[in-house]
Amino acid sequence: MYSQKQIIKLLVWILIIQILLFIIYFIYDNYFRNLYKPKIIPYSKVTLKTEKELPKKILPKSDKYSKDEETEVKKKKLVSKIKRVTPKSTKDIIPIKTQYVKPILYTKSIPFSKLSIEEKKKKFIDMIVPSILVAKQQLKFEQEKVARLILQKNISIKDEKWLEEQRKKFQALDNYELYNKMETHPTSIIIAQAIIESGWGTSRFFQKANNIFGVWSFDKREKRVPAYKKRGKRTIYLKKYRNMEASIYDYLLTLSKKDAYKEFRKERLKTQDPYKLADYLIRYSEERETYTKRIKEMIKKNKLAIYDNYQLDF
Repeated sequence: MYSQKQIIKLLVWILIIQILLFIIYFIYDNYFRNLYKPKIIPYSKVTLKTEKELPKKILPKSDKYSKDEETEVKKKKLVSKIKRVTPKSTKDIIPIKTQYVKPILYTKSIPFSKLSIEEKKKKFIDMIVPSILVAKQQLKFEQEKVARLILQKNISIKDEKWLEEQRKKFQALDNYELYNKMETHPTSIIIAQAIIESGWGTSRFFQKANNIFGVWSFDKREKRVPAYKKRGKRTIYLKKYRNMEASIYDYLLTLSKKDAYKEFRKERLKTQDPYKLADYLIRYSEERETYTKRIKEMIKKNKLAIYDNYQLDF
């Protein structure tokens, strides 16, 4: 058996070892971890050498991004102003007469078969433009929040979790890349692609599934509809959306995260010229150059560039 003196000596050694382990952990946690922690490589239109050098758009020249409450007030105001309409006839589609557009969102499409070509075109544009502007505004609110959090030295656990969720959603490596991926592009391009992909709102996928842009589905858990045509023996499915706004937001998200549109994203940080940007959508369709040419022709022929200056009235 151990003597009392030996037991005390053993306990003292155990205590010394515990103290040494604590000191080692403290030094590692406060020095070595930060020393060897991988540095964030920002993604921006300018080359950033340190995290202190922020993209020009979010330099703290004003308190634009400092008040989270202001954005929340604007978001709540927009939500309160949104009017959702389930149209039963073309008369339910309210004409857009000025560049200030009321946030009237149509939950589904309706047939335009009885209208003349010009009336059909006008109704289709009147129907989708409010949803486009709302989806873009939602992204703008999110982008502003990212900018504010980048500028803050210390952020809450809740905000860090939100940033992590957004980085995952947009497939961004860091907050700078996330900010830039949340950039949007001209409304005219969105309208032109909506026209091409939905056949001016006549496609079965638009009518039955609110799928404006012909987005495919590869997930059995999603709501979707089968295409009539097959690829060999394989059935093709297209996503089914709850409304047009959801379809547009998903389209914007797709262009913001997929590697296929990396060059498009780089270019839209430099310009908002729809004719220049259209060339970078070459991988959106199997038609490639023919498709980008169709986009530009659609914008020019239908004078869609005027909608690039339209904004929500809320």
